[in-house]
Amino acid sequence: MFTSILEFTESFIISNASWTVFLGCILEQILVPIPASLIVLSTTFLVMQGASFSIESLLTLIVKIVIPGALGITIGSFFYYYLAYKLGKPFINRTSRFLGVSVEDVEKVEYQFKESRYDDIFMFLGRCVPIIPSIAINLFCGLIRYDLKKYILTTFFGSAVQILGWGMVAWLAGNLYQTLETNISFLGNIVLVIIVLIVVGFIIYRKKTLKDGERTMKD
Repeated sequence: MFTSILEFTESFIISNASWTVFLGCILEQILVPIPASLIVLSTTFLVMQGASFSIESLLTLIVKIVIPGALGITIGSFFYYYLAYKLGKPFINRTSRFLGVSVEDVEKVEYQFKESRYDDIFMFLGRCVPIIPSIAINLFCGLIRYDLKKYILTTFFGSAVQILGWGMVAWLAGNLYQTLETNISFLGNIVLVIIVLIVVGFIIYRKKTLKDGERTMKD
């Protein structure tokens, strides 16, 4: 039965890859404690395994994964951008224990932003390289009321670069996996189980972290 569920999940993701990435990235930006990188990696792994390294396959990756993912992150990021824009720092103070981001985290982004000689490039690179939590960038941009047009462009194209990087890693891993699968018949089930365990484990870890944060705030 478990194998049937895994096979159904794999088939569903492959058939609805663009929607899976798009909706997953929107939800990740708002409430689901699953990083966009994990959504992109798992979906690309299933969709691109066995695909030859060619311009046609690269276009498939861009159309099915990169563009939907970048759109999802951009649209989802507006949620906290808008709230910070309208409600300011008091909103962050009241919700920090639930969001996992404090005013101090946002202020660190502000400090790096001010230290940067090129504001727009800093925002773009902040999306390309996931060193700074995306929610911190979303909140910061809302607080300073960062130009909306620039916000959309830097978020979309920066996220697209990041997703393309994760997608290429998953693509390579998928091809390696298919090569190994010809010699290890049950490898497919093992990989799917590992993916499920990673997702579940991350959610449990994230919830535990937030609960510990709540206890610390109460103490």
